[in-house]
Amino acid sequence: MDSESKNSFIGSFLHPPDKMLPAALAYTESKKLAAVSGDRPSIPNNHAVVAALKTLQEKIHRLELEKSQAEDNLCSLSIAAAQYKKALERESNKKDIAHQELMQQRKDVSVQLNAAQSRCSLLEKQLDYMRKMASSAELEKKMVSEQQAQLQEEEDQNRLELHEKLEKLEMLEKECLKLTATQRIAEDKIKRLEEKLRTEEHQRKLMQDKTAQLQTGLEINRILMSSVTSQSEPKKENGKKKQTKKRTPTVKKMHLSQLHIKAGELPFVAGKSVSSSHSVGANVQSMLHTMKHFNPRISSRSQGGATSGISGHSALSKSVSSCSTSPTATRSLSELVLAMQDELGQMSFEHQELLKQVREAQDSRVREDLEWELDCLVKQMENKEEQISKLKEHQATVQKLKKKNQKLKQGAAHVKLKCGGQNEAKEIAVTVRESKMDEVYQISSTEKVQQLEQELAAQLAELKAEIEDKKILRGTTNRAYRSRT
Repeated sequence: MDSESKNSFIGSFLHPPDKMLPAALAYTESKKLAAVSGDRPSIPNNHAVVAALKTLQEKIHRLELEKSQAEDNLCSLSIAAAQYKKALERESNKKDIAHQELMQQRKDVSVQLNAAQSRCSLLEKQLDYMRKMASSAELEKKMVSEQQAQLQEEEDQNRLELHEKLEKLEMLEKECLKLTATQRIAEDKIKRLEEKLRTEEHQRKLMQDKTAQLQTGLEINRILMSSVTSQSEPKKENGKKKQTKKRTPTVKKMHLSQLHIKAGELPFVAGKSVSSSHSVGANVQSMLHTMKHFNPRISSRSQGGATSGISGHSALSKSVSSCSTSPTATRSLSELVLAMQDELGQMSFEHQELLKQVREAQDSRVREDLEWELDCLVKQMENKEEQISKLKEHQATVQKLKKKNQKLKQGAAHVKLKCGGQNEAKEIAVTVRESKMDEVYQISSTEKVQQLEQELAAQLAELKAEIEDKKILRGTTNRAYRSRT
């Protein structure tokens, strides 16, 4: 069978035949059978044909079986090939993805290596710079060690001075911390004081108008008083003093002219004032004092009619003058002192921040700039201390003046109780002194408060400008430091 399958055109699964038609196959098989029948003459032709047909049927059946098996095998092979191709494609895709990941990782690693190399170069440069700095520091240490023996005494003195300065700085820091909280309060109070000053200016204008209206009345009163005194003078005195009048007419004219001038300058008011710091009785007493100074007869005669009004107005004048501006002045001074102390606290807080920045700074230029700012701030703090001390001294003087004024008022009350109606002239003199002291105290306190307010406003503007400049300098220094690093 093996030889027949090899030599035949049908073949087998292992040796497939060429593509031929079934008619050609039958023709070839018939030829072979004829050849076989020629070789075997003992078998008859019919039996040979039948046998050949049987063999052909068997072979055809085998061929069909082999064909079906071959088709099944081809289908299985095609399926296996397709699966194999899919597996190959998957593996190839996986390999491509893995290759791409490897390439990406290589790129990332190369970028990281480049960055590490750049960092290493920067670190090497920094190391070189640090070595240079270390070498320079060693040289400086050597120089300092050589000069240390000579500078020990100076260092001791400097240490003592530094200790004192540190104590002062601690005190200033404590005071500056208080200033931060009251700065806004001081600004609000300054605004209130400005409003009060505006109202006082308006009241002063009203008072000037009233004084201008009342000067005419004062001149009329002066003329009437002079006429009354001229009529009531005794004839004996006129006879005795005729010669003196003839000798000194010019002197009398001068006295009258001076009296006229002084009367025009007197702030006389025949009623209550609009402002809280005005004293009616004090003005009347000051007018009588000036008239007495120029002509004592006028004061002695007119005193009988004027003392009743003076005694009636004296209590009002004392109460008004005592409650005028002294408490407001003291309050404003205390508020100003507190505001200055709050500013000192803020400056001390800034000083601490600058010290921290100086300690943390690594660049020499930045450190020098910060040290310069520290020196400027220390100078400002010293100036602020001087201003606070001046304010406190002024406050002490104001309190002393208050005490003196109270003592004078107590003395005036005591004189009133003792003398009664007999010594009214003494009472008038005492009240005149009190009014003068009140006026001087009011003027000095208001002027000093205004000056201090102006100085504080200028200092606040300077401090704001300096703070803005410091912020700009800090921003520039931080930018420069960042660019260098």
